[in-house]
Amino acid sequence: MNPEIVQRIDAFAYRHRLAEVMRSPVLAIDATSPLTAAAAMMVEKRVGALAILDAGGRAIGLITDRDLAHHAARPETLSQPIGDAMSREVACLPPDAFIFEALTDLRRHNTRHLIVADPASGAALGVVSMSALLKLRADDALLLAADAEEAPDAQSLKDVVAALPRLATALMAEGVPPRQIAGALAAVLRDVYARVAALAEGLMLASDGPAPAGWCFLVLGSAGRGESLLAADQDHALVHDGAVDDYPWFEKFGLHCAAILDQIGIPFCRGDVMASNRECRHNLAGWRKRIGLWVESDDEVALLNADIFFDFRPAYGDFALAASLRALAAELGRQPMFLRRLAASIGKFEAQLGMFGGMKTKGGRLNLKRGALLPIVSGARVLSLSLGSTALETELRWEAARKAGRVSADDLLRITDAHDMALRLMLAQQLADIAKGRAPGPEVEVKRLLDFDQERLKDGLKIASVIDLIVRPALV
Repeated sequence: MNPEIVQRIDAFAYRHRLAEVMRSPVLAIDATSPLTAAAAMMVEKRVGALAILDAGGRAIGLITDRDLAHHAARPETLSQPIGDAMSREVACLPPDAFIFEALTDLRRHNTRHLIVADPASGAALGVVSMSALLKLRADDALLLAADAEEAPDAQSLKDVVAALPRLATALMAEGVPPRQIAGALAAVLRDVYARVAALAEGLMLASDGPAPAGWCFLVLGSAGRGESLLAADQDHALVHDGAVDDYPWFEKFGLHCAAILDQIGIPFCRGDVMASNRECRHNLAGWRKRIGLWVESDDEVALLNADIFFDFRPAYGDFALAASLRALAAELGRQPMFLRRLAASIGKFEAQLGMFGGMKTKGGRLNLKRGALLPIVSGARVLSLSLGSTALETELRWEAARKAGRVSADDLLRITDAHDMALRLMLAQQLADIAKGRAPGPEVEVKRLLDFDQERLKDGLKIASVIDLIVRPALV
């Protein structure tokens, strides 16, 4: 990829989410109404598309002004029902998706309208149109996510991954907040995972034929949560609807995915949390059993695997299977004893402050992942599971806990500040290390920080060190 392309990207698309720009409520029409009724309603409401909803409020079709223009050439067809003419492939994204994700999806589906849907129920919440997005901020820069979507081979995907630091640098220069930069990086990575799965599927079709059952490739961890920085390794899994819990096809597919991801610069997971691992491939019954074992176990490895798993998001395949798995995970993950064990495990993260308030450094560096990010992220996850929330992002999980009265506004303010600070300092350090040819990691060089940032960092480490004490009482 040409570095100038990333440098010219308009940060607006990476800064704002669909909830801010969607038109709501959704204008809907019955599938049995004639096309003339749709035309009249579009003129009256001054819109270019109407949704057709099922009994649950989910969009099952769209009728657009383009569809009507096509039928206007044959007036005798205008009396036919909308259901016969509507587009049945409806592009959908959740309200917290970034605008650049919408632009990529609209391009992928070759359509001009997208439904914003509730991630849990699938109910339509709003509509976003290509024309509205372009009116908000026209921009001729090539979006990095589109490069991932259209990558013809592994080398092209490797170029996308290599461009992520330049994207982060450009967004930082535009003043985009660190949480939103992390969200943008995660969204691009999910597109990379999706394309990797498509390439792996192509290899399987050529050698072994089609899959023996419907399936969905899942991205886990920080990319699933929407909070990736620049030192991510692989975290992925697979769910399928086969009659048995695993098939050789899926094992081979998982091996292809892991190998391609490693080839393009996303290294193998050291904990083997990958679809190539038998423990990360199941049908729904198998996942119920696996999650049940995690829930019943007090083993630290089991708790760590559960932590990573509960942040899953679908990347490629049948997203309805992922929705069923999410409902299953929410059901099993609310068991009180399991939540108490998860909360207790937060207190086992090594504190990065000494007895007298000094920071524990190694080689002049402080591990901010262990000292701040992991406690804050884990605490949010536990509270989210206890509430039965479907939120994945840490910020939204903590906010849901505040609204439910599980955490005070003052504590939330300190936690949010610590989270922002950790992401900002880690990202800045990773970019500095990459510029010097050093592999990025979770450690921050303390001496390069301003005195103000050092004091703020200490405050953040203090609140992170007592996250378990905030979370445990909230579970009662």
